[in-house]
Amino acid sequence: MPTSLPPGSPARPAATDDDCCHAGCAAAGAPTSRRSLLAAAAVLAAAVPLAPRSARAVTRDAPARTAELSWYELVPGFVATRDDPDDSPPGTGFAEPNPWGSYTAYRVFTSALGHRTWRIENMAEVNARRSQGSTMWLFEGSRRALLIDTAQNTPDVLGESDLKIVVAHLLGHEDDGSPRPDPVDFDVANTHRHGDHTGKNAQMGDRTVYYPELDWPEEAPPNYVPVREGGGASTVGGGEAVGEFDLGGRTIRAVAMYGHTPGSTGYLDVENRMLATGDAVGSAYVWAHFDSATTTLYRDMLGRLREVLAPLDGVALLPAHFYQVKQFARGLPPVDGRPLDAQYVTDMFDAASAALDGSVAAEPYRTIGREVVWIGVRSARMTFSLANLYPGGPRAGDVGDDSDAYHLVAIPGGYRSSPDADASYAFLDNIRTRLHMVRDSANQSLFLVSGSERALLLGTGRGTRGLAEYVRGLVPGHPLEVLLTSDDTSQVGGLPQFTEHTVHLPAAAVVDTAGLAAVNLLHDGDLVPLGTDDAGRPVDLEVYSLPGHSACSLTVLDPVSRVLFAGDALGEQGPAGGLTLHVPLEEFAAALAAWRRKTDGRYDTVYTAHNHQWHTSPEYVDNVQAAVADGIARGAAAHVASPRIGYAALRAGDDDTLALVLLPL
Repeated sequence: MPTSLPPGSPARPAATDDDCCHAGCAAAGAPTSRRSLLAAAAVLAAAVPLAPRSARAVTRDAPARTAELSWYELVPGFVATRDDPDDSPPGTGFAEPNPWGSYTAYRVFTSALGHRTWRIENMAEVNARRSQGSTMWLFEGSRRALLIDTAQNTPDVLGESDLKIVVAHLLGHEDDGSPRPDPVDFDVANTHRHGDHTGKNAQMGDRTVYYPELDWPEEAPPNYVPVREGGGASTVGGGEAVGEFDLGGRTIRAVAMYGHTPGSTGYLDVENRMLATGDAVGSAYVWAHFDSATTTLYRDMLGRLREVLAPLDGVALLPAHFYQVKQFARGLPPVDGRPLDAQYVTDMFDAASAALDGSVAAEPYRTIGREVVWIGVRSARMTFSLANLYPGGPRAGDVGDDSDAYHLVAIPGGYRSSPDADASYAFLDNIRTRLHMVRDSANQSLFLVSGSERALLLGTGRGTRGLAEYVRGLVPGHPLEVLLTSDDTSQVGGLPQFTEHTVHLPAAAVVDTAGLAAVNLLHDGDLVPLGTDDAGRPVDLEVYSLPGHSACSLTVLDPVSRVLFAGDALGEQGPAGGLTLHVPLEEFAAALAAWRRKTDGRYDTVYTAHNHQWHTSPEYVDNVQAAVADGIARGAAAHVASPRIGYAALRAGDDDTLALVLLPL
């Protein structure tokens, strides 16, 4: 279960599916006559392909690993990597000029049979200050070797310091750097389709490349063979997927680790208790916000993976961005930067579970933008999207076992991702009211604002049971009040759960107040004081009417934190949302202009009653006004395709600030 924090507290450390998984998200002298040795290694025979075998279940009598892994034993002739205090590779990522270009290698393990395992690092400069590392793993057997991933598409000096030369050099030399007679050759197995893990696949045309079946590219080269746990008949490649590889005295098995990409695949060495994971569970955190990583399905995958690893005491996870294993909570006690193990999988499972049951607050993940949040439990963190918790979209959780679940985002959150990303959303750090966005499974967004004297819940959602108890658990010891921004069903559905609390209502709202202990009717310009925020500043929320969606719609402004809570008065940005009006355009245009004279320039972020993102730009308000003005000026000629049957739509803006104004036909 998640770490023992109060429900909804941000998890703290103890003591676009695109081509790249992360946005720019330690030496010994060279051997004598290295060029001649490299030339000899480059002509190693490649006649024996990997032998696929049927998958076998992991058994509880798996043999123990006979030696410990050595993560930082630099191979003679290679140059160490280096990290800055944030555990990111500065500059080129290397400690000194590197004759191997963008590569270096560490020997990790030698089995009782003499089979070696290497960690190969590929560094790519993100900018003048820092680099990103992608990690490959090389498994050696007595007959063949298997290279896991081909890292990034960095510039190589072909025939001198390209990836094939690096791998051939490792296989062709003893650990002391002397030539090895009759070395084995290698093939490649990719963990997933992202470009920072398949970057050198094009160099591998003279050998087999095993590629995840569910990530299969539209135009796969003829040397690609599909790989899938268990193997068997396939609709891609040659019609047969490989599930197991016999390297000669060493067997590697494919393990389904779907989520980060549809076909994410791990490669398990049962005898030596190692699992090369790619990015499927990350290296200290995982990008699991893609459509392929629906949170419920991702949690199911992690649960199954725990069962697979349970018999393998001391199993080591070999991730695809090894430099990250010391980042965030993993760099602090009790983990202290140690590489990944089975506990990390359990922690990731608990993080996914906490995202779904709301027992831990997620936080904005500023690297990606307003769509993505992340959550941490103990040593693991994962990104996810509130729109992608369940298969079928943000409203899909309204049925089944999670129909009574809540999900939680703490704004601004305490974790940071990178200086560049954080700077773009620095205005969030001005929010000191312990603001929480509470989401129910029916796509309703509620907001909990806390001052020193009382807390205020804006909206009660559709009426999901347990709301009052859940929210009270987030603000123990604080008097709790409720404010409704309209009389919409999505605002008043949970009101019967708050009969003992003060309820603030728009004066014109049509709401059954029978049984409510205290009711305060709100008018334009009223204040709702909550005390002071965590910075000692007054929290006096200002109420401003904005009729149009409904006759009583109002907004709530926190001028100190510079936050606007818009309820349904401004609708929801994006192509699936919109602002539905029930008054003539001219009437709403006048109301909007009057409202803007009171609020313009006083907020940096907007929160609406249905939006699942953690930020809406004030530019969205400009676009709402522009769409209305265009509709008045051009009439029916301004109409565009509507997301809602029976309504005409007006449009302004694009992408994150798209505004649709919907008018009944």
